[in-house]
Amino acid sequence: MSDAMKQAGALLTITLDTYVEEITPALPSGQRYTGAMVASALGIAQRRLSIPDPGDALVKSPGATSLEALSQALRSGEMSDASHPYLADELLKYLEVELAITNPKFLERRKG
Repeated sequence: MSDAMKQAGALLTITLDTYVEEITPALPSGQRYTGAMVASALGIAQRRLSIPDPGDALVKSPGATSLEALSQALRSGEMSDASHPYLADELLKYLEVELAITNPKFLERRKG
């Protein structure tokens, strides 16, 4: 991870902590849902910067050029369990990393 990405992650951490600890408690009750959405978005951005892109490994595994190309190959039947028996496991790993980034509480409940 580059220094710029580390700095961006650190900045997001400070921003999120400050927002949750100082700003969110002062929000009127009618704005708490919006405040929670902002905190969630900041958390996703923070995790997105700190976790390597799971799509990179997924795309390399079957030799696709992008997630879109992989999706198209799966939809068209060009790739399948028969032609790539490990692909289901790779897709599951991808999904777990994506959930760790976008919805870690869901993932914790499923694993717990």
